[in-house]
Amino acid sequence: MRDLAWACFGPQMLQIERVASARSRVSACTFALTPKRIRWLQGLDRNPTALLEHLSRRPTHRLGVYFERLWHFFLQQDPTIELIAHNLPVHDGGRTLGEFDCIYYSRERACHIHLELAVKYFLGVPRSGDTITPANAHEWLGPDQRDRLETKLDQLLQRQIMLADAPAAKRQLEEIGIGEMDREIALKGYLFQPLINAPPPPPGFNSAFTLSYWVTYQQLAAHCATLDETAFVILPKMYWLSPAQSTTSDAWLTREALLAQLPQQWEDDQYPALVAALDANGAEASRFFVTPGAWPDGSKP
Repeated sequence: MRDLAWACFGPQMLQIERVASARSRVSACTFALTPKRIRWLQGLDRNPTALLEHLSRRPTHRLGVYFERLWHFFLQQDPTIELIAHNLPVHDGGRTLGEFDCIYYSRERACHIHLELAVKYFLGVPRSGDTITPANAHEWLGPDQRDRLETKLDQLLQRQIMLADAPAAKRQLEEIGIGEMDREIALKGYLFQPLINAPPPPPGFNSAFTLSYWVTYQQLAAHCATLDETAFVILPKMYWLSPAQSTTSDAWLTREALLAQLPQQWEDDQYPALVAALDANGAEASRFFVTPGAWPDGSKP
């Protein structure tokens, strides 16, 4: 339930309108957390059967697919919305042009909406003291360095959200009785800045969004010493969405245990680790990535 609330009602990473071109008519997808929706979430917390059954119909170990499935459940359940289609492919002469993540009808606005979904994690590249270069999306990389915020924005804004403009897509939409659609993007995730020489937040940064930190393994002991929390957990990827809640203290790591366990984890896989610092009740107080070396070059400690 916490993942569902975070995915559908948490803050957007960027103010999409500020990075999209005016002619694209794209806006951020925002649903208010109304008292009625809060009661719905509380009911799911008491009895999550419907949500669990929905997720069990398409089990996945991919975080992005899980994120989409949470959105599908909300769009199916909310009385102000009718989910028309999701993951709808568009074909043109045997060639797949893309797919619509979601198409829904808003009863409140009396219109159809094409919604693209994305959950991403980006680390800011240290600037080596440069304080002059304006903010840009180029210097925010995914943990594996293959992903880049600039590239993801280009995919979302130039290709994915513009799919309905393709003649083949228009024909397909007409067949299900849809003409013009509004365009929305839900871009969720986390941004992690380095401890020193951090780049400014990317263009369009949402001021309601909280920046986290990333540290190298060499910086980890000093960073942990600055925290009030003394218990930690290394988060598996499927637990990366909402803030962690760990009620099993046997799974908590001390600072010393965290420092000992990470090098063992990196023996076969150099992927940065996402760590949550826990308060006395096991609730996440902060989260941070730990890289095995001088990221982004990936050298070992």
